[in-house]
Amino acid sequence: MIFASILAGGTGKRMKTNNTLPKQFFELCGKPIIIRTIEQVLQVNDFDYLIIAIHKDYKTYLEELISKFIVHNKDKIKICCGGKERIDSIKNTLDTIKSLSQDKNDVVVVCDAVRPFVTEKILKDSINTASKYGACVAITPAIDTMYEVSPEGNVLSMPDRATLFCGQAPDSFNVDVLEQSLNSLTDEEKQFITGTVQIVKLKGHEVKTIEGDRDNIKITTAEDMVIAEAIIAKKERK
Repeated sequence: MIFASILAGGTGKRMKTNNTLPKQFFELCGKPIIIRTIEQVLQVNDFDYLIIAIHKDYKTYLEELISKFIVHNKDKIKICCGGKERIDSIKNTLDTIKSLSQDKNDVVVVCDAVRPFVTEKILKDSINTASKYGACVAITPAIDTMYEVSPEGNVLSMPDRATLFCGQAPDSFNVDVLEQSLNSLTDEEKQFITGTVQIVKLKGHEVKTIEGDRDNIKITTAEDMVIAEAIIAKKERK
């Protein structure tokens, strides 16, 4: 089976606004951000299920939003509780997947709740590449000059920009590869996990890359909301 996963367990502490809701529920041009992300994922018919890991306090609210906004493929959605950290939400997602299928060839495409512009091409490329190689991540080339800087603020080196890329989401995996890597992490390793790809890289798995998209932004700050509104306006003009 092919699974999509949306990690939505965070509470958006870096988004400095007066809004009391987590950022994934902020309204973006008439729709909550997470609903826009769900719609993007569900347009890809390859997915058998979409697993959404949400903070337990917002599970009912998410269900209400899905009932209100999502028209097609609603039956594919399964909701589980997110954990305290991203790694806990991944574990809960995998547990839900394992309750639905035990196939060694299962693939999971892990999306951010606040990347509402993930494209059909990125999602399909993620499925195909993870199915073939076991792990992949979407990336875009670095366009600025990059510096390695010391804690004191001194320039240490200027890495070759041709080898540097910005990571996006989704991260995509053979389910068994991700689960076995996750279960073998030490307590020390768990402390510095910030992305899903780190989990399998730490355990020696090769991670392929696929081409991302400049519009596939992660909405983290108030400034990102302005950019997101501009992206929607651009798409509506086409």
